[in-house]
Amino acid sequence: MKKSEIPTLTQDELKRILLVGCNLHTWLGTGDEGIRKVLDMHGFVQLDPLNPAGRYHDYFFSARVPDYSLGQFERLAYLNEHLVFETYFHNLNAITVDHFPFFNSYTEQEHLGRYYSRLLKNLEQVGGSKLLEEVFEHIEEHGPTKSSDLAKLGKADPKYASWKSSTNSGTALELLWVQRKLAIVERDKNFRKIYDLIDRYIQKNLLIKEEYSEEERQLYRITLKSKAFPVIPIGKLSFAEDGSIASSKKQDFSLTSLLSEKSQSGKIHPIIARMKDDSGYIIPSNWKNLSIKSLDDEIRIIGPLDPVIWERDLLKRLFGFEYVWEVYKKVQDRIWGYYVYPLLYQGEFIGRLEAKYDKKVKSLKIFNFQGEKSFELDEKLITAFERLFERWKGMIGVDLIEFDSSVPQ
Repeated sequence: MKKSEIPTLTQDELKRILLVGCNLHTWLGTGDEGIRKVLDMHGFVQLDPLNPAGRYHDYFFSARVPDYSLGQFERLAYLNEHLVFETYFHNLNAITVDHFPFFNSYTEQEHLGRYYSRLLKNLEQVGGSKLLEEVFEHIEEHGPTKSSDLAKLGKADPKYASWKSSTNSGTALELLWVQRKLAIVERDKNFRKIYDLIDRYIQKNLLIKEEYSEEERQLYRITLKSKAFPVIPIGKLSFAEDGSIASSKKQDFSLTSLLSEKSQSGKIHPIIARMKDDSGYIIPSNWKNLSIKSLDDEIRIIGPLDPVIWERDLLKRLFGFEYVWEVYKKVQDRIWGYYVYPLLYQGEFIGRLEAKYDKKVKSLKIFNFQGEKSFELDEKLITAFERLFERWKGMIGVDLIEFDSSVPQ
């Protein structure tokens, strides 16, 4: 692929491709049908247990489905329809089940990785093989099981314990899950994992293993990633004398060449694009359609792990917006706050705020609003805030919202 064949994008086009490709320009649908559409279009959603006023995935869906309510995703996608399975894909994600054959293709060693291999080795020193069999047989007989159901199998020796579990049986569950013998089939109200046999959760026709070359595997992963994140930076491009791509600062261009060839054959959709300074990006081949889509007038709360803010440098370059999730920073080191949500409105990040659910009085407390320098409140924006707060009340399931003095009234 030569320089003359690579689309050159403006900053505004790249912004629009990112927002529309992340489905933050309009509602995708309502109710369960909206959730199904989000999952189909994104392929996966990251999971996180922190719960100040709903978990991250709740905000991921509420930014795309206006009537979303807490727990709706888990009820639909795990219990009712088995739409997703959990695995690590960069981070812990719920991935649509049509991708299970690919993730099932890894060897046992690749499943385990360095961390889980060490856990398995430690467990072997306290009768691990027998314990794995006992745990598997218990689930085979009794069905869905969580770690606390296996407390009779005893606590771990401290020197063999892991940060994921304080019991040998909990570690065994985790290992059987990583080995694809168990699936996480439900999350309880505290987001604890409930396991069952993989073949009682995943459809039989998906319980296959396919062979992939290393190039095919890389290609599959980046194609899946691009479903959720439509603008993947690949660094500064350099070109040979004949105008062909020579290299990139971020990766070997054997992969990018393969992307180009496959996209031209119609097998996959990502292509390479660039800006005038030759910074390169992998974007969808239908980018022209994305770049002209209109944006609605809604304010969206953006969860701290949303794909639109994955690439912090890109976020700053395109929107002039800086964001760091500061939950793991010491209080004195935080710039913006503990669990801060960016606010997106008509293609721009207008500010950030925090929220907390007060169980005692069943209210949603909204506080620590910080507008960007360009933030100006007008009647249209006030109305958009009112709609946002009504949706937020509906998502949490409360009648009362309390604001501190920082929030626009």
